[in-house]
Amino acid sequence: MILVLLAIAVLSPGVSTGARTMPHVRSGAARTLARARHTDTLDVAAYARLLRSADERVLDTTLIAPALASGDVQLRRVAARTVSQVALRHRRRALPFLRELSHDRDSVVASSAIFGLGLIRDTVSLGTLASLVRAGGAAATPAAWSLGEIGVPARDTIASLLHSALPGRAQSSHVVALLFAASKLKPLDFASVAPYLDSRDTLIRWAAAYAVARQRSPAGVRALMVAKDANAAFRAEVARALTAQSAGDSLRPTAIQRLLTLTTDPDPYVRINAVRSLATFGNAGRDAVMRLIRDQDANVRVAAAQSAATVPGMSPTDWRDAWLADTGYKFRKSLLASSVATGVELQYAAAWRAAPDWRLRHAFVEAWSGSSDTLRTRAIALELSRDPDARVRGAAYNVLAASDTARRDSVVQRALAIARTDPDSLVRVSVPGARAHALDTAAVARPIEFYMDAVRRIVVPSLRGRPPQAVLHTARGRISITFTGVEAPLTALNYLTLAQNHFYDGLRFHRVVPGFVAQDGDPRGDGEEGPGYAIRDELTLLPYSRGAVGMALSGPDTGGSQYFLTLTPQPHLTGHYTVFGSVTSGLAAMDALVEGDAINRVTPRW
Repeated sequence: MILVLLAIAVLSPGVSTGARTMPHVRSGAARTLARARHTDTLDVAAYARLLRSADERVLDTTLIAPALASGDVQLRRVAARTVSQVALRHRRRALPFLRELSHDRDSVVASSAIFGLGLIRDTVSLGTLASLVRAGGAAATPAAWSLGEIGVPARDTIASLLHSALPGRAQSSHVVALLFAASKLKPLDFASVAPYLDSRDTLIRWAAAYAVARQRSPAGVRALMVAKDANAAFRAEVARALTAQSAGDSLRPTAIQRLLTLTTDPDPYVRINAVRSLATFGNAGRDAVMRLIRDQDANVRVAAAQSAATVPGMSPTDWRDAWLADTGYKFRKSLLASSVATGVELQYAAAWRAAPDWRLRHAFVEAWSGSSDTLRTRAIALELSRDPDARVRGAAYNVLAASDTARRDSVVQRALAIARTDPDSLVRVSVPGARAHALDTAAVARPIEFYMDAVRRIVVPSLRGRPPQAVLHTARGRISITFTGVEAPLTALNYLTLAQNHFYDGLRFHRVVPGFVAQDGDPRGDGEEGPGYAIRDELTLLPYSRGAVGMALSGPDTGGSQYFLTLTPQPHLTGHYTVFGSVTSGLAAMDALVEGDAINRVTPRW
């Protein structure tokens, strides 16, 4: 059968390979030989052609079929990843490959294929995926993820698998993946998740709490209310779950008391989640907010400043004391936005309106997007729409547009008409109704030498155990990144090339969300710019654990230079944003990052 497929592939370029011409699993002897192949013998040209096929989203069976039938384990693996990465564009032709390869004896090949089935949400494979989870092993985790991606049609399957995987006997990895899958389904089937809140396995307990917190299941919230756990990650999920809406009137006093305790937790991420949830209870959170505004951790202070927006009854003295508690840019920016949202115009922030630093003017006008005083909002935005800095003008125009969604105010509409002729292209395309120019590498034909260079510089060293690295020299200390050169070689090459050309030197973390991500890579500084081109996604099932390095996107295949570091595990991002590295040292420096912190330089290590 393999010989027949090879003949078809060679003699008929572009032929669509059906289910009856799929390559079957190779013999044990051939597989043993493949494992023995050293990376020195890697067929760089063949590997590069497969990378190009994935990058251009082309399902070329003349490349895929020989690679899958090859005795080279690395070619088989990159071929399987290629099929998964092009499957969304070539669903009908990719499905036979994915279904067949999901049973491959090479766990990497099988996992890639199973991941592809989840990406295209193949409901026909529900039974196969369930069987793979039950069988355990390396295929169970990607199969569970794919069930979660399939969504509602997989609800009963996920619940059944959780009920049958007894907490005391289940393998940690695939139960965690099942709990993550359950967290995607609304409403949460808490009955299937509940037993795992008492698991002896710390990771399983946390995953169950994550599922409850993400869905804020009423029954789950009641269970978390009394749960005790020495693990800080578990307590952070408890704090995240206990909002006023999820607790309701009956559980309100108990939830408030539990949250007050959690605001004194030794872990800053627990305190961040606790103050956010406590603020949803209104005035009951006032004292805690004011206390945490003076917390020793900068990001806890930021979270408290943001939470002040939902706490009524703050006096002028409270606002003054809060403003003076921290001089940091992100803290005061957050406090300013909170004060405007509550109808308070801080006199201390008035100087930001005409400050020499564009970031302060930008923050000032942006804060008014949360105001209910439409007339005041428009007056400030109209004034700053004439600012000499394009970033400030862009923010002002956005505030104006948001204040007149019905497009009935003639003054606002005249201002927006002027915005469409602004000399800055990013200002022009940010105005509602403007046509944005989408950057897309699909029209850019890269030579095969580009992909061969990626194989030699990124893939081969990674296969030999020496993946490329980079060191971020930040205002908070050094952060070392190791790149996932096999799974995302083109994304890693893009980052390293930019770093080598000093692109990142002197930039700032323009977005830091406490307890979530720290994002960098925008030379403009307001999150709206990149390197002037876009790169394709290289999606895999590499997890968004703490310290993962991901490519920031504004839609599929829109990556460029902006990237983010996950401050805490973010399972919902897995499989949707390219993971191309991980923080291997400097986690304390990463945790300390605050929005506006500078990167002095990035040193690539090839």
